[in-house]
Formats: sequence, C-alpha cells, structure tokens
Amino acid sequence: MSDDGLSDKRLTKRAQRTENTRRRILDASIRLFMEQGYEKTTTRQILNEVGILNGSLYNIYKSKEDIFSDIIISALDEAMRHATDSLPEGTPTRMRLAYIFPIQIYFAARSQRIAELLTIAHEKWGIHKRVVDSLTDWIKRTDTEGEMYTDAYDFPMKLDACAAVTESFIERMSREPGTVRDKDAMILVSNVVLDLFGQPREGTEAVIDELIESLEAREFVIFDVRI
Repeated sequence: MSDDGLSDKRLTKRAQRTENTRRRILDASIRLFMEQGYEKTTTRQILNEVGILNGSLYNIYKSKEDIFSDIIISALDEAMRHATDSLPEGTPTRMRLAYIFPIQIYFAARSQRIAELLTIAHEKWGIHKRVVDSLTDWIKRTDTEGEMYTDAYDFPMKLDACAAVTESFIERMSREPGTVRDKDAMILVSNVVLDLFGQPREGTEAVIDELIESLEAREFVIFDVRI
C-alpha cells in the first residue's frame, strides 16, 4: 500500500473516532439536559459522563451552547423529514412549512422539559439564527417552483415571525403547564405561517387533525424522550 493510501486510511479512522466521540457527547448531553435542565448542566458533568478529557471535547465543540445547538438542529431535521414524508408528493412547500412549526408545539405539549429546552433555544440568538438558516436551506431544496421567494428582503423576517409565535406558546407551556391546548395552538401557528406565505387557511383544522394522527401513529425519540 502506498504512503497516500495509509494516510487516507488513518484519516478515515480518525474521522470515525471523532464522529463516535461527537455522538457520545450529544447522547450524554441530552441525558443531562433532560434530567436536570440546560442551565444546571455543566461542561464538567458532560466530560465525566462521556469519560473524556477537555481537549477531546473542545476539539469538537467550543461550548455547551454549541452542543445544544447541534441537538436542536437534529430535532428540527426530524421535523422537516416528517413534513416531507407525511404529505402527498407535490404539496406546496408553504404547506409543508405550516407543518414544521406546529410539530414543535406537539412535542412541547408532551414534555415540560422539552418545552423548557425549546424555550431556551429560541432565546439564544446563535441557535435561532442556525435554525432559520437550516429552514431556509430546506425551503430552497424543496421549493422547486420558486414560490417562496427566499431572496426577498422580508423572507427572514417572516420566518422570525413564525418562530416568535411558536415560541410564545412553547414558553407558556414551559412556565404554566396546562394553560395551552396544543391543538388550538397548532392551528393558530399554522394559520400564521399560511397567512405570511400567502397560502389560504381553508381546512387548517382538518390538516392539523391529520398531522396529529400522523404523529401519534409514529414513535419519536426527541431529546431522549420516547413520544
């Protein structure tokens, strides 16, 4: 085997080790965040849980918030996959987007800790910006007809507005459990998304009923919680 071949093999093994460590960090962090909350979890506790040294952690993540950001994006990816898979082929991207935000409320309603973690994520600008960027990339990939006008100056503001309405319900769920009916909140959020992106509201309640039925028919693991 040539020197180049050996070098490539070493790089592949190193990349695999790094990915395995990253996965262990995320799994341990999720467990700790769910057990004691984001704020009470320290980097030292994560290190001890994984069984690695500072250098191994900071080679992958620069801070606890960076870890949390990856966890949130992973949950968002799951929501986007469901929005893509559960609707008929050819469904407008605007309608798929109207699924993604209510899904967050569905999960928050089933775990106060999830509601708490989502509230914290919305409050952190770096995570919020990454979520909006990830949604924008997903919209560009799925909007084959170019109906979403992602280059328009007000496009990020529309996504911010959708996120703000969603977050307001989730924060209430976190701070005052039992005061928000998840189906009503999901319908309202869906209507906001549809209004902002020029989609008619007709049949929203039926769509949300279909979404809830679809979610209840599947098993999800969100933030280490089986739903």
